Amino acid sequence: MTTRAEILSVAAGRSLGPGPVALAVDVGGTGMKAVLFDEAGRLVEAMTAPTPECADAAAGEVVDVVAEFGAEFGRTHPDHPIAEAAVVLPGIVDEATGTGVFSANLGWRNVPFSRILTDRLGVATTVSHDVRAAGRAEFALAEEMPGNAAMVTIGTGIAAAIMVEGRLVSAGGFAGEVGFCEVAVDTADGLFRGPIEHIASAAAIARRYSARSGTAVVGSLDVLGAMHSGDAVAAAVFAEAVDALGAMCAQLVAVVAPEAIVFGGGLSSADELLDGVDEALRARLDFHRAPHIRRAELGPVAGLIGAGLLTRRSR
Repeated sequence: MTTRAEILSVAAGRSLGPGPVALAVDVGGTGMKAVLFDEAGRLVEAMTAPTPECADAAAGEVVDVVAEFGAEFGRTHPDHPIAEAAVVLPGIVDEATGTGVFSANLGWRNVPFSRILTDRLGVATTVSHDVRAAGRAEFALAEEMPGNAAMVTIGTGIAAAIMVEGRLVSAGGFAGEVGFCEVAVDTADGLFRGPIEHIASAAAIARRYSARSGTAVVGSLDVLGAMHSGDAVAAAVFAEAVDALGAMCAQLVAVVAPEAIVFGGGLSSADELLDGVDEALRARLDFHRAPHIRRAELGPVAGLIGAGLLTRRSR
């Protein structure tokens, strides 16, 4: 889970631009992060909390944690009264209505988060998708970002934020669910054909390595570490995931033609991932424009900054 220190190290010193004193919250699968921004758009304070585990009541419990963040900031920083809030969520999120349409991991369907949070916090609250918010931040603040770009985040699942001619695509919250793109790649177990989440998500990489090696690992970064230590099984599992990501990116290029594809998530720290995806992608392209494959600059804080930008109407 991202720590307060990590949030401060990335976000401190940045400015989102002028606007209301704002609460920004990023709801993750295991952890929740919150930041208080002042009227100049600068970070005042940050805090974190575990994401509630009870799926049956997760929507209500998540609202409780967001309210606790707001109350704690109110107690510790009374000179910065919150005037607006933005909360970004996993799953399918309809920004136009502020609805959490569906979250497989946290167990809610059709929850009117914007209305509930506005009532609970007492200030207007915007709701968006976590990966789309992260993309909003990267597209707005990263250096030399073209107007046609995609940000792919590799986590428990795989999702993308897609920008076409300078505009983020939402489609009622259903755009960017690239984890369900079907890919076909050769593996040590034979031909894999199925959703890319089943072979290249962080969870799938850990699961496939554990099954093939007989050694249980906690996450995909353990597989990356084993690969760096010379583990041939880890190297094979990682290479198969990278090949699958190249296949998925080729589909993105064919449909929306991004000039840059930005990778986020813990695995994006690996040069082997970026270089491997670039090679696997180019091997599948013909006349298409090859995008620049790059690493996200804002790391695990991108969603929080993207939430903050939602309170800055000019951004």
